[in-house]
Amino acid sequence: MSAKEIVTSAVERLFNQKDLVVVDEVFGPVYVQHSALGPDGVDGLKGLIGRLPAASGYELVRALADGELVVTEGVFTGFAPVPLTGYDVWRLVDGRVVEHWDALGAAATHATGEESGAGSGDVAVNRSFVAGWVENGLIGGDPDAVAASVGEGGRDAFVDPALVYSALHAVIADGDLVYTRSEGSLEGPVIINDVWRVKDGRIVERWGLVAPVPAEFPHSNGAF
Repeated sequence: MSAKEIVTSAVERLFNQKDLVVVDEVFGPVYVQHSALGPDGVDGLKGLIGRLPAASGYELVRALADGELVVTEGVFTGFAPVPLTGYDVWRLVDGRVVEHWDALGAAATHATGEESGAGSGDVAVNRSFVAGWVENGLIGGDPDAVAASVGEGGRDAFVDPALVYSALHAVIADGDLVYTRSEGSLEGPVIINDVWRVKDGRIVERWGLVAPVPAEFPHSNGAF
């Protein structure tokens, strides 16, 4: 099975079937947890899944894979009064999941440029292009990088002008889509999850979720 297949099967079994056997099958033995929802290690994951409400559910929206990293975007129901969008990043080594980051929130956003639709291009080129856009355009504020990446609409056509990007932590490219996980601030520290669609060397579409960094964690690994 590919990394993407391993992860998509695992999230179905974890979040919908509440199947703890999959933890033994594909997680650990070392499992580094960055989520605030559960303690570190495979036993912490089993405890988290065991506490899920019986009526809770999960709908996978998309999965992107790039080397040892897989990101899943999905909608969780039964955890809160409203459905929550979740971005989960999973790191695999030798076919086993050994590390996990996440972000949950109800305020997911979507924006398109003047030209949207299916993108194109080489995955390595798209990965490098989007990393440069985030590092130089969003973090560095370089107007030339902004103009070259998003065109006349500028940064504000895709990103809240009040949102400050300060560090890029992960880039996952799969086809014409590139996911980035960044650190920033918006009335406090936040985790910034973006999926960018690349077409003809430009950003043409964005899906995103900005979630506050939790104040407390049941481990010492932090959010990033």
